[in-house]
Amino acid sequence: MSTPLWIPSQEYTESSSLYAFQKYIESKFKLQFLNYQEFHLWSINHLEDFWASILDYFQVSYSGNYRKILDGNTAENFIGAKWFEGIKLSYAEHIFKSYQEEGIAVKFQSEYEYYQEVTWEELQERVSKIQQYLLEKSIQKGDRVVGVLNNRVETIAIFLAVNSLGAIWSCCSPDFGDKAIIERFEQIEPKILFIETEYQYNDRKFSKKETLDMLVSRLITLQEVVNLNDSVWNTVLDKYVPKDIEFVRVTFSHPIWILYSSGTTGKPKAITHSTGGNLLEHYKALALHQNVQAGENFLWYSTTGWMMWNYALSSLLCGARLCLFDGIINHKNHQTFWNFIKEAQVHHLGAGAVYFTSIQHLDIKDYEPKVIGSTGSPLPYSTFEALQTKFPDVHIISLSGGTDVCSAFLSGNSMLPVYTGQLQCKTLGADIVAYNEEGIGVMDEVGELIIKQPMPSMPIYFWNDVRNEKYRESYFEKFPNVWAHGDWIKITREEGILIYGRSDATLNRGGVRIGTAEIYNAVNELCEVQDSLVITTDEKDGSSKMWLFVQFEDNLKLNDEIETKIKSNLRKQYSPRHVPDSIFQVKDIPYTSSGKKLEIPVKKIFSGVSLEKAVSKDIMRNPECLEEYYDLYAKS
Repeated sequence: MSTPLWIPSQEYTESSSLYAFQKYIESKFKLQFLNYQEFHLWSINHLEDFWASILDYFQVSYSGNYRKILDGNTAENFIGAKWFEGIKLSYAEHIFKSYQEEGIAVKFQSEYEYYQEVTWEELQERVSKIQQYLLEKSIQKGDRVVGVLNNRVETIAIFLAVNSLGAIWSCCSPDFGDKAIIERFEQIEPKILFIETEYQYNDRKFSKKETLDMLVSRLITLQEVVNLNDSVWNTVLDKYVPKDIEFVRVTFSHPIWILYSSGTTGKPKAITHSTGGNLLEHYKALALHQNVQAGENFLWYSTTGWMMWNYALSSLLCGARLCLFDGIINHKNHQTFWNFIKEAQVHHLGAGAVYFTSIQHLDIKDYEPKVIGSTGSPLPYSTFEALQTKFPDVHIISLSGGTDVCSAFLSGNSMLPVYTGQLQCKTLGADIVAYNEEGIGVMDEVGELIIKQPMPSMPIYFWNDVRNEKYRESYFEKFPNVWAHGDWIKITREEGILIYGRSDATLNRGGVRIGTAEIYNAVNELCEVQDSLVITTDEKDGSSKMWLFVQFEDNLKLNDEIETKIKSNLRKQYSPRHVPDSIFQVKDIPYTSSGKKLEIPVKKIFSGVSLEKAVSKDIMRNPECLEEYYDLYAKS
């Protein structure tokens, strides 16, 4: 067993929310757990008692009564599972349970605006005005309202107003390209669009006016558009007199928001999450596993298009103050961001793993957080150690989960030590194992991340997914009756977890998941390109590298002009994150006999795996082509 990087003090453990909840469970069920492993085992062996206890412990307000906690535990590969049927509740209502007279709700700064604080009263007034506008436009339960918005206070207020009425929220960051936005929003037929047509990033000003024109022409269900950069938005804020917010309670399984897969196998899947499921899961994940407590300041650097925006928002459920930073994180050599962190007195600092790797040598004075959270990709060993050296008392929480559950099911633990390179624990209620290729659970061996029992925050469905075909295909085809998440993990004998990256073809760029299909859509439409293949690899410094392989028509050769054309098209249609680091011309693209493109074997080759172990050539249509990829890797 390696030496712990950090060990919680008795005071830290016994003052934590997780410790208090354990004592609550022990008292309620007349139990005594010797360690966290026993506590976790109880939570998955008594799944219904566990989730009912979350409902009670966090004093969730609801109308009606439930007859069953979970109905359909194994029905249709989890998809038929029903939670707490019979009750109605409101997520926004629980956010405003944290309301304090003259208390601060949100702290905000951007790369070009000064630090500011928004009180609960001010936030409530904004939400009330936007709610009245939505009511005037006949928005009601189940309607979709979408945004192309930055990580600002206005976005928080708009979402809470939408949610307060039982309408369904979906948002893209303005740095998404037009095609990426329309592929997402066209699926869900929104009634109202909120958009920023002007914004600043990295000291450059950008316009989304053409995007607005495109969305208005393509989204035929739109009834209203609110541009936050023109007089319509001012009218919304000036026309209405603030009054008490109406909270429409909805069924436990009613949709709260629609997030999107990265588009690996076609258009991004519209992953629809439940109100009750996300409410309970976020209480558990943030309060218990990240130890977020009332009065603390919580920041997770994110765009509105990443599920960590939704996750961070729920820090308000815990009575914390939400801290928002809008702009590039390394603005003015990181100083803008870190000055905000210090002024806001951030206790919980979260970002993608790549960012923490990039600041290993940054000198940070007069500041130490309580918790550092990292996700998006595995946190490298060297970064673990550098952060702990920089902040000796900080609790480093490397967490993993995803858009699929809008949370983390591998996370932090105030009762356990932190070991370099490891995630501390499986979260309570998450029945996680590693499977080998034969579907057998393994320990101390790399395997597929499997969830054996339903969680309330799993999707209720994918929007417009006929007979749940895409849902089933996404998680349940590889192994029967369990959720296969698509990550390679190793569970140690001490129950620590190591993450080895994605087992599917999803790309990872700075913690943001990108689908290969989005790359192919833009690259293959160029007249010069016959076919293409793209992968990312995790580098030793914690960064990721994107490799694009292109096959050309006739006797064309890759040159600067074509390379520029490819990169420009990717940047224009999607975002700068979609632009590859390296482009290679190849003679052929590898396929299976059934016509499936083989990204994963190429990724294995570029990760140092031998040709023999990368793929079985028996399944391939053109196995001879892999020699060229191996030669390219050897020369790279």
